[in-house]
Amino acid sequence: MVYQQVQIKEKGHRAMMNKTVLIVEDEQKLREVITLFLHGDGLQVLEAETGEQAMKIFSECSVDLVILDIMLPNMSGFDVCERIRKNSDVPILFLTALGDDDYYTLGYRLGADDYIVKPFKASILALKVRRIFERQAKADPVKITAKGIELDIDGFRCLIDGMNIELTQKEFHLLQILMLNEGRTMTRDYLLNAVWGYDFYNESRVVDNHIKNLRRKLGTYSTYIKTVISVGYKYEKNI
Repeated sequence: MVYQQVQIKEKGHRAMMNKTVLIVEDEQKLREVITLFLHGDGLQVLEAETGEQAMKIFSECSVDLVILDIMLPNMSGFDVCERIRKNSDVPILFLTALGDDDYYTLGYRLGADDYIVKPFKASILALKVRRIFERQAKADPVKITAKGIELDIDGFRCLIDGMNIELTQKEFHLLQILMLNEGRTMTRDYLLNAVWGYDFYNESRVVDNHIKNLRRKLGTYSTYIKTVISVGYKYEKNI
């Protein structure tokens, strides 16, 4: 199973930062080319060879866009799209050799946001991905709020009951990821890659130590960060 996370570069457009693209394609060389171009834009990349792998990754990780081949072994890209659309509005870009109008129609009916026919230029695909994220950025919140906690993304500030508390850059990004994915379990490996980068892979205690410090600073709101035993953490407000 291919399950690779490529480190996010800090440079690049704000719309591209902290974004993850899932590539579902059974041709390894093609995945590598696409990954190279997306990596150049500072994007984090997850890879899957089959629909089954794609659904597993999608259920375990936070994904911001899916590049999806249609002709996959066992489970087709159409099936993957249909399953994703039952629970998510994540942008889906079909990438396929099937260029007939009927396939276009079916893809869009299932909820695809765009459709690229092979052969194609990877640079054009990268531009389409960039455009999707730029449109999203216009609607992205610059502040995240939840019962007593306010996270000012642009101002890099965290307010607890209106009082500013000092967070390190890593603590801030951890809290941002957790709050943006409220109710969803974020694995330690994902948090490591998203906040620290690929070099820290398998150093799960780094995440645990920072979560411990973050909880201490959140005070009475520390219980919003739940531990999912043997997996990771999730942000969930107390009822």
